[in-house]
Amino acid sequence: MEDIYSKITDPDEYGIDTNEESEIQKFYANETIFLTGCTGFIGKCVVEKLLRSCPDLKKLYIMIRSKKSSPNERIKKYFDDILFQKLRQLNPNFESKIVVIEGNLENENILLSNDDKDKIINESTIIIHNASNVKFEAKLSESLMCNVIGTKKMLDLAKQCKKLKVFVYVSTAYSHCYEKKIFEKSYSPPGDLKIIQDYIDVDRNTKNGMSNEAKKIALSPWPNVYIYSKAMAEYLVEQCAKQVSFRCTIYRPSIVISTYQEPIKSWVDNINGPVLAFAAIGLGIAHIGYNLKNTFDMVPADMCTNGLLATTWDSVENRKECGSVLIYNYGSSVVNPIDMMSFETLVTPRGRETPSNKMVGPHFTHATHSVLIFILGHIFCHFIPAVIADIALLITGKKTRAVSIFLKTLVWLTTIFRFANGNWRIYVNETQKVWDKMNKRDNELFYNDLRTLKWDLYAYSYWTGLRVYIIKDSMDTLDKALKRYHIIQKVFKIFCGVLILGFLYYFDRYFLMLFNVFYDAAGILCQHCQKN
Repeated sequence: MEDIYSKITDPDEYGIDTNEESEIQKFYANETIFLTGCTGFIGKCVVEKLLRSCPDLKKLYIMIRSKKSSPNERIKKYFDDILFQKLRQLNPNFESKIVVIEGNLENENILLSNDDKDKIINESTIIIHNASNVKFEAKLSESLMCNVIGTKKMLDLAKQCKKLKVFVYVSTAYSHCYEKKIFEKSYSPPGDLKIIQDYIDVDRNTKNGMSNEAKKIALSPWPNVYIYSKAMAEYLVEQCAKQVSFRCTIYRPSIVISTYQEPIKSWVDNINGPVLAFAAIGLGIAHIGYNLKNTFDMVPADMCTNGLLATTWDSVENRKECGSVLIYNYGSSVVNPIDMMSFETLVTPRGRETPSNKMVGPHFTHATHSVLIFILGHIFCHFIPAVIADIALLITGKKTRAVSIFLKTLVWLTTIFRFANGNWRIYVNETQKVWDKMNKRDNELFYNDLRTLKWDLYAYSYWTGLRVYIIKDSMDTLDKALKRYHIIQKVFKIFCGVLILGFLYYFDRYFLMLFNVFYDAAGILCQHCQKN
């Protein structure tokens, strides 16, 4: 299997015709790109891919929020990530193309300095607006300020740019998730900017913010403020497209998961999507799932990144008309569907072969269609062990945390199960046209055709990525981990055996007792009937 995977990640094995020109590379040559959201999961992949695969790119402006450390200090640490290791080997001087811009979308004026603003206005030819507050349970005013008002400020800035060719807004395929079939078209907006500003003011002026009940009413039919705000931001981009001469596009990826091929296999740096669920399964913490046989739309991060760059190229080079927004969905549910249960079946064997040395419980999973069994299983397999763990920590004088972790994990897993069981269909007709337009070299350099994604190959290394990059457990510990795994599994089997024997013992004992009671009662009843 490793030999097969090495072939699909080795450019020499692709059979790339180096004499064929890459249309996408040619498009990005001498372009100056302004990118927001560069510190996020997709943002990091976009930065790495542009610098590695578009060597003639002129400049890449990246906006960084100022925190405790300066933007320049943050960016130095940023490029120390293993994700950029291959880039550094191929092009040690890549940082010469990077220009750090300090800004904050949650501020009224994005906090751009006059010099930085002038650079963007005079030099930017492509703007990729990827930044957003992705927290589902974020404070209402903070999410709306960042995702809606921030997008409005970015569009206002784009209108001032002198050389701009395209403004790309990275949204989500679930921006209108009240629909089960998501097409590449505009949908009705949640409201207008006045309503958004009213919500922000109410949330800011109310102690502890707007109540959950009020938020639920305000956001309905959207399930959370993140998705609501993305839908509203899409509307702003659609309206802008009618007023400007540059192209406006919306890119809607579904749930983005670990990388498939590049620059390294199965890299991931967050717990979004199914990451937390599979990490918990691998650590022996999670065991019960509910109705996981509906299609779950997932896309690998590197393919999603390549799709973003390819659709940006297509929107400028192949779609000359302006005046309306172009929308590209990027999802697998129609062209290459898989359900969570099937994916788990593909991933689990690898988890047994390369378990984590940080494993704390037995490795087993069960999915059910019964709500009652799911709730009971959740209590016995998750909650009670967490309580026992906290009691043990309390006895040893350590800080309790198991129940707290359980409750936080429960909130996140509830959200994941909602999307895993939603059975949405993300239609990608416009994106398929892009796949068909790309020449052979571009299909290899910017591989993003989900129709050809091999889920079995992807799943083979998925767990390893979680083990190394999320659980932070080096493969050097594998020998110890295997011993730990076998001990835990044996202890669990012994425990189950004792439990079953105990159950049979008491069942047999009380069953005979009850049988004798009913037998005697039946005899007395028969005697009574005979006398009468």
